[in-house]
Amino acid sequence: MSLSIAYRQSKYVKCRFSYCFELSLLQVIDLPSTVKVEIYPVEISLCLHSNMEEVVTEQFSRTDTICKVMQKQFEVEEDAEPRLWMKSSDTSCERLRNTQMTVLDTCLATGMTVIMELRNADGTWPSSRPQIMRNSVEEQDTYRGQPGVCGLTNLGNTCFMNSALQCLSNTPPLTEYFLKNLFLGELNFTNPLGMKGEIAEAYADVIKQMWSGRHYSVVPRIFKTKVGHFASQFLGYQQHDSQELLSFLLDGLHEDLNRVKNKEYIELRDADGRPDQEVAEEAWRNHRRRNDSVIVDTFHGLFKSTLVCPECQKVSVTFDPFCYLSVPLPISKERVMEVFFVSLDPLSKPVQHRVVVPKAGKVIDLCTALSQATNIPMVVADVFNHRFYKIYQVDESLSCILDRDDIFVWYRLTMLSLTAPLYVAIDWDPDMKKKYYNESEAERYDKDQSMKVPQQHTTVQLQECIELFTTVETLEEENPWYCPTCKKHQLATKKLDLWSLPEVLIIHLKRFSYTKYSREKLDSIVEFPLRCLDFSGCLLRKTGTDSEPPSRYDLIAVSNHYGGLRDGHYTSYAQNKDNGRWYYFDDSKVTCAKEEQIVVRII
Repeated sequence: MSLSIAYRQSKYVKCRFSYCFELSLLQVIDLPSTVKVEIYPVEISLCLHSNMEEVVTEQFSRTDTICKVMQKQFEVEEDAEPRLWMKSSDTSCERLRNTQMTVLDTCLATGMTVIMELRNADGTWPSSRPQIMRNSVEEQDTYRGQPGVCGLTNLGNTCFMNSALQCLSNTPPLTEYFLKNLFLGELNFTNPLGMKGEIAEAYADVIKQMWSGRHYSVVPRIFKTKVGHFASQFLGYQQHDSQELLSFLLDGLHEDLNRVKNKEYIELRDADGRPDQEVAEEAWRNHRRRNDSVIVDTFHGLFKSTLVCPECQKVSVTFDPFCYLSVPLPISKERVMEVFFVSLDPLSKPVQHRVVVPKAGKVIDLCTALSQATNIPMVVADVFNHRFYKIYQVDESLSCILDRDDIFVWYRLTMLSLTAPLYVAIDWDPDMKKKYYNESEAERYDKDQSMKVPQQHTTVQLQECIELFTTVETLEEENPWYCPTCKKHQLATKKLDLWSLPEVLIIHLKRFSYTKYSREKLDSIVEFPLRCLDFSGCLLRKTGTDSEPPSRYDLIAVSNHYGGLRDGHYTSYAQNKDNGRWYYFDDSKVTCAKEEQIVVRII
């Protein structure tokens, strides 16, 4: 059958039949393997959220994109950021999240109402205006501050999230991308690895509010709810690692904004002796064929990974993308311990000592270090709640003793007629204890001279951490490498090198050290420059032209953690992209900062 196709402007259509159709609307819809003529249009009511009494009724083809028609109808600028809501009854209202979908794809039907909502000047939405913090009610509509200089309310142990958000907020390329609404055309609603665009939209809402210049502080409750919905580890109000939240957020934003809609299968090849330049370019092309977003544009670089089999000397070279550098800190081989020594003299108070012992040492090493000051054989015990919790043997590892443990050391009593040490323990009768025992006096102690010497924090340069990151290491038994030549798993040597670096480089200092027996936070002071952090010495791909990747960086933000493993607090320093000034962000509190506060030492 042959058809003459009429456009919407035409009222009368001549077809290759013996008669004509008179239509109010005629348009061809191209469906998979089918061509259909649309005769009955969809009649939909339209209105603005700000004026819902003024309703306009329009007829739509099922191939129309309703958002564009509404922007033209209500004279809304093309670069505006609208939200659409579908209303099918007086009580049912559902948000149309993908504004680029057609009437057919959104399942709109005749009689339904579509409401267009426009973002407020302060970054909020009229239908879901979040809580904000200002000095007074009178300032609600009059406050004008520096855009970006805005605090984030602590919702309950959410300082880790606030710190990460402030650092990302002050990353110019990413923030400009959201403020200019470039993300709207790149939201990926079909990516199975993404969050249907919800994380990107929630993050955009926070950024718009923070950079509106109309808030002292914003409450990121909706953003936290979205994060907890897609990452259950962040549900509730427990303390978390700021870097873990940052890693999840960057990955979520990437997948929500991935320009690649259908990821193709790519079979990776080994280097097999090919030049590094060729293999690296191939790896980067393959990465971009599946991953193309503003996150990749801004934060992704390339590693070179070299594995060598210890048996057949097979060399495997691969190039892998990265989003941030997790660099180790040099770990001291010594440990400072504080213990209480109980003298042989019953009238003497316990004396607190500070001694230096090998970190991988044994209890005998603690006794030896303390006996140099007292010259008496030692017995070591953990005292808890005024009772002996454990008596350590001299061959036990010092890793069993935590820094928070109260360790008491006293002399060893030996009898000539006995072959083993004799231990004596006394328990009080409750009535006699009340009469003769002074608990406050018993808890008093003296301090040795070693306690009066200030503890010196180890100081390292950031460049040392980066060099340690690129040091050759042997794989652990839990993570062997399968050698294709030997046909078995091997504990190969591995070396990571930096091939190319991104526009914005995130460096994660691995301060938390975990072993089989203990966990600790490394309190080394890391010194690094404010400007011109130079990677040219450790970058394999040498820069030579303007198109080459960068190798020198200026600092723009720092996320800080104060405290230990079980408690602590996150804050951040960041440089405002508009005025170039530094600010200190402590949840909802924001103060000006000097450069010397920020970059000389970070603990």
